[in-house]
Amino acid sequence: MPDELEGEFVLKEKKEAENEPSPTTPSEASAVKNLQKIHFLSSLAKYPADVIFENQEEDEEIILLVRRDLITNVPWLIAALVLIFIPPLISIFSYLFTPFFNFSADTLLVAELFYYLIIIGYIIIQYTLWYFNVGLVTNKRVVDLDLPGILFKHVSETKLNIIEDVSYNQVGSIRSVFDYGDVYVQTAGTEENFMFDRAPEPALVTRIIADLIGGPR
Repeated sequence: MPDELEGEFVLKEKKEAENEPSPTTPSEASAVKNLQKIHFLSSLAKYPADVIFENQEEDEEIILLVRRDLITNVPWLIAALVLIFIPPLISIFSYLFTPFFNFSADTLLVAELFYYLIIIGYIIIQYTLWYFNVGLVTNKRVVDLDLPGILFKHVSETKLNIIEDVSYNQVGSIRSVFDYGDVYVQTAGTEENFMFDRAPEPALVTRIIADLIGGPR
């Protein structure tokens, strides 16, 4: 009887082990292990979670998500802050020089509301242009999504097996201090070359792409 129970127990363990899902390839195992959650300020993510793109194949996994480095948003943020403080300065100026600025309180209120509405729109547009200018590196291809304007989108892609070389350029003290630069992906023949503009950690991005094109495909 104990031998029969032991045999039944071993058989049950084997069935449970067979039913357990297991990664079919090393890349899938790595993706599960290193899955990285991203947020609305993420500029670089390896194996990003909950990210898909148009025309993504079923067995295609995103290895790298790249946006311009977050520090590149500082110029337009400073401009927005300066614009925000202009109405209070105008109010002080008009208070000191009343004969030259004799407007009613209602007129000033409407003007300020309209002005701040424009600033909010400016901030939303600048953030949208940064957020949706994104590069993706998958186990099959490189995808570059450019959004030069709020109503214009340009998408280009290339297969990993036609990439000949990948390199990066990091010029200037600011780029060196904050560790961002331009990553260049050179393709074969007349195919379009790619550039990840002001990408964070360009050495890491270059090494990952180089490993992909250097390995078996």
